[in-house]
Amino acid sequence: MSANEAEKEVMARLKGASRRSSAEQIAKELSELRTPRSAPLPKADLGEAMRFNLQRNGASSMEVESRSAAVEEISRTIAQKYGQRRIVTGHDPRLAALPWRSGGLLPRFDTAQPGDTVSVSYAYRGVAETGSLALMLDRNNPGLNNLLVEDHIILVDRSDICERLEGIWTEPKLKDRESRPRGLMMISGPSSTADISMQLVLGAHGPRSLHVVIVGSTPTSRSK
Repeated sequence: MSANEAEKEVMARLKGASRRSSAEQIAKELSELRTPRSAPLPKADLGEAMRFNLQRNGASSMEVESRSAAVEEISRTIAQKYGQRRIVTGHDPRLAALPWRSGGLLPRFDTAQPGDTVSVSYAYRGVAETGSLALMLDRNNPGLNNLLVEDHIILVDRSDICERLEGIWTEPKLKDRESRPRGLMMISGPSSTADISMQLVLGAHGPRSLHVVIVGSTPTSRSK
């Protein structure tokens, strides 16, 4: 039997099996399926777990108390590395409202172009389970800003860090057709590949470096 014939036979069996089940039976069996238990987080605190997994993914991270402190962290990071403070960022309202001047930063609110070195984005969710950032893609958050630069800096509010990957779908904008973004991008670390001779290469398809700034006080500091 050829591969094509085998494929047709398998598909025919699947179609036949589904025809023998009523819609009610299928719905009943689906409702009885259980969600597999996830692996335990490496840290009890979601922010700490997020940072642990980011490090495993090859990214760096920092926690700050406020958005002003986030701007200062961004300024310090790129000044140390490049000796300048120019960045490109989108028109997301959260980015536009940041106190850029207090950190001496020179933002250009635009889509990244060849030659841009550093971009700053704002994630709408962080996932502690995987160390991933969920970014919306729309005219205020260009996808090229996540791909064309050497260094990508992503801010995420501590309150927006969810435990599991499923938590990214609770955002109201994703459920409303009128406000739904064009796309979503999940970022878990710098761009990398080991396709050639099993040698890890950074920046193969995107930024060589990912730095995540978690914004918001920790539970310990809030209780003081």
